[in-house]
Amino acid sequence: MTDARDHPGPRKRGLDRLVALGLAAGKPCRPDELRAVWQHHLGSPLQFDLGNLDAPASRRLRALSEAEGLLLRSLRDVLQHPHPPLELLQLTKDFAKAHEKSPHSPLPPEVARLLYLAAIAAAWTRCGRRITSLDDAQLARGFDWALDQPWADRATRKLIANGRRLLP
Repeated sequence: MTDARDHPGPRKRGLDRLVALGLAAGKPCRPDELRAVWQHHLGSPLQFDLGNLDAPASRRLRALSEAEGLLLRSLRDVLQHPHPPLELLQLTKDFAKAHEKSPHSPLPPEVARLLYLAAIAAAWTRCGRRITSLDDAQLARGFDWALDQPWADRATRKLIANGRRLLP
């Protein structure tokens, strides 16, 4: 069953303004704001969210997202797919890591961090591959942080929890 909060509806223009204002003011986002930003990015087309890649990576993204009829059109599709392309998860993780560390990113660092951890969890649980150099203790702390975020949707928390269970 889908939580009504998992689908933000037609609020994208206002949400973009909200994010820009919040980041411009340098204020931390409230949980409801983070939830809205998270849902916005989960539902955004991959070409839009990961679109600032260089030309070869952008072409590869397009090919991966359309490969074999997978119809991976959004980050939600990628993270929830039972067998997502590993390379697409790697691109997602790298995108999130870059945005978490950038002071000029339009994404709040918490949203970028959750996306980073979700991509790692998806690669590990659905592809059987570890796409991070974080050790088990660091990864456990990251997964525990993600599980404590009240603004994260149920599907993402379930994905993270499955990754967390693989740690000793």
